[in-house]
Amino acid sequence: MISIKLQNKLGVSLYYQAGIVQSKIDMNNKLITLDCDDDVLLLQKDTFKVSRLKELVLQQICSKWENHGVHDYSTQKAITSIPAFFQQLSFSQETIKIDEIKFNLVTDCQILKINGQGWQKGKLKIQIYISNATKDKYKLCLDFCSDEPDEPESPLDDIRKMIQAEAT
Repeated sequence: MISIKLQNKLGVSLYYQAGIVQSKIDMNNKLITLDCDDDVLLLQKDTFKVSRLKELVLQQICSKWENHGVHDYSTQKAITSIPAFFQQLSFSQETIKIDEIKFNLVTDCQILKINGQGWQKGKLKIQIYISNATKDKYKLCLDFCSDEPDEPESPLDDIRKMIQAEAT
């Protein structure tokens, strides 16, 4: 999924979304932002610490965004850079400046959190923001959604805990 934030000459923001969603996230389960850099992710056969995966994704995005161009397939020549291509949209006499592009990627994964809960299967949501309007051009957010729904805590759980505490 690709989201593009557009702003016209009058400062009116418009949002455009396009793309193919390969893997859906069950929104009944909550997304957990992966902010602990020491958690471990298993993607197919490869494992990464969260910090390393963030680093690798940003390297790839920066490299592909800055170093590749848009080609004219009839002449096989580069006609512009990708950042220049996405700088604005023009049609008729209207020009719309693009302030931000957002890429959403979702893939199956497993996570091993440092709090010792063992491996959890779920989905990894990678959100990449590329901004022409801010100092920090690239922003990355990783979220995890477990395949297992959260178990609602039963009112009886408190009673069970009290009984177990008294028994020990």
